[in-house]
Amino acid sequence: MDGQLIQSWVPLEPELEAVIARIAQTAEDTDRFGVPRSHIDSLALVGAHGLAKDPQRQRELTERLAGADASTWFCWTQHQTPLRTMLAGGNQPAAQKLSDRWLKGLESGDVLAAIAFAHVRRGGPANPVVHQVDGGWELTGKLDWVTSWDIADVLMLLAATEDKSKFVVFYLPVADFENIFVNANVGAPLDLLAMSGTHSRPIEFDHTFISEECVFGVIDAHEWLEADSLKTVLPNPAALGVARAAIEELNRVSIDRKQAKGEELAHELARSFEDLRTRSYQEIDDPDSSRGDLVALRVEILEFVLTCTVAVVTATSGSAMVRGNSAERRVREAIFLQVQAQTQETREAMLARSICEL
Repeated sequence: MDGQLIQSWVPLEPELEAVIARIAQTAEDTDRFGVPRSHIDSLALVGAHGLAKDPQRQRELTERLAGADASTWFCWTQHQTPLRTMLAGGNQPAAQKLSDRWLKGLESGDVLAAIAFAHVRRGGPANPVVHQVDGGWELTGKLDWVTSWDIADVLMLLAATEDKSKFVVFYLPVADFENIFVNANVGAPLDLLAMSGTHSRPIEFDHTFISEECVFGVIDAHEWLEADSLKTVLPNPAALGVARAAIEELNRVSIDRKQAKGEELAHELARSFEDLRTRSYQEIDDPDSSRGDLVALRVEILEFVLTCTVAVVTATSGSAMVRGNSAERRVREAIFLQVQAQTQETREAMLARSICEL
């Protein structure tokens, strides 16, 4: 990290540093052709999977990986929820059998999980919806966005009952999916403004039968949403990571082009970053932090990452408009982060802040 404007709080192991560096070198190809499974496997080999024992190291890893290649970060981070969910334990007869099949691989990284649960945060009727039938559940509706599909081994899917009082937690094998689950249709990869490299696809279900052998848990929807809402208001280390990488790139571009104003801005943004990161992690670690303060910091970071990435485009000039340039890629990543894990609460806070700045 020598010569960097922003210093790490926690050093990463040399082997992990080397993997992140290789991922960064191929970020433009990943954005165009998709995250290779080898990225995830390389991270697993150097101990980047499993439950985080050191929150500071995990934040540093998140920042660095998101700054290197946000698509790879997104596939990597999505894996953590199925792992934590399985470690917490299920409450259905098949839970132990499912753990025996998947847990060891999830912990080591030999198995990669995809997830689908953003839909349960939405208002309106349940979609997709599950009905209990003999021997399992029947699933109908559409998943708009399943990330990591082409490189994943197992999908953790949450689906709501019709009255939205319960969520059913499924662990479904990805291989031969449409043959195993009749009337399930996996769509083509989504043509996204940003993060097209994440292998995100829609899936439609038409009265699709899912055996009870795939059901890990049936849980209270209100309790799950309450716990989830505590996570979605937190300041986002990945957004800090994209901002951090953009600041470093702004400094390099400005030095190369002898743009004194660009260098000055990079140093100012670096100071702002250090302050924002310090305040964010202090608030996250403080059990007495107010929800309002956490939301405000999350929104401030999301605004800051846009400022940083646009600054790199400005300094890079016309070449930043060409697809495959790291400057334009980071702007698109910053835009994606505006809606990733978005809830009505954070959306309204972001829009309110924009109104106040007019």
